[in-house]
Amino acid sequence: MTPPRRPIAIVGLGCIGGSLARALIAQGVEVRGWSPSSLDCRQAKEAGIVVVEGADPLAALCAGATSVVLAVPFPRLAEVARGVLDAAPPEARIFHVGGLQQRAALGFDEREAARVLGTHPLAGSHDTGFTASRPDMFVGSTVCVEERADARGRRNAEWIWRTAGAQRLNYLPAEDHDRLMAWVSHLPQLAATALAHTLAAAGIDPALAGSGLRDTTRLAATPLGAWPALLRGAPA
Repeated sequence: MTPPRRPIAIVGLGCIGGSLARALIAQGVEVRGWSPSSLDCRQAKEAGIVVVEGADPLAALCAGATSVVLAVPFPRLAEVARGVLDAAPPEARIFHVGGLQQRAALGFDEREAARVLGTHPLAGSHDTGFTASRPDMFVGSTVCVEERADARGRRNAEWIWRTAGAQRLNYLPAEDHDRLMAWVSHLPQLAATALAHTLAAAGIDPALAGSGLRDTTRLAATPLGAWPALLRGAPA
């Protein structure tokens, strides 16, 4: 598959965005990154990622980019998408990695919904920030891509995610993706969190638990900041 000739721009350098940047760079891809988090920017730069700076970082980030990937926290996607659309070349394909893909859940207007396409990798960590990133995060993973992607959008998405190590791209309507996530992502998170809180209320010492309980409650360590927006937007 022929790679895009121009840089890949990544907005957000936390666990997912940082991992994608590191995976692509390891394969010789030119990547530019930026994050609203100054800590993530500093750590990414120390790791060798080209991080743009200046008064208008989105303009510098998106200039000449073939594809732009939005890897910011879910509640900020619409806000960041607006800024990227003002800065990105009209021919650039813009992707987000959010856990939901329906327009209403994302809070997108018509312009944002028309230009920004969901590509959700089913991989990650309960840790956050650039320190949680790793270049092999997506090796063997599945990425859910919106079925409405045009031919060029599919080519770019395929190339980005397969270069990062994904094994399968699954094309689904946004509605089907969001229903699937309710079962395979939201339910496990809620179950792990409820179990951890129940054990804490019962005074159970985690040090007395074995690997089974630790595995079952691992997701409860995930920061809950994005979950209210994800759960509100999830299909009933």
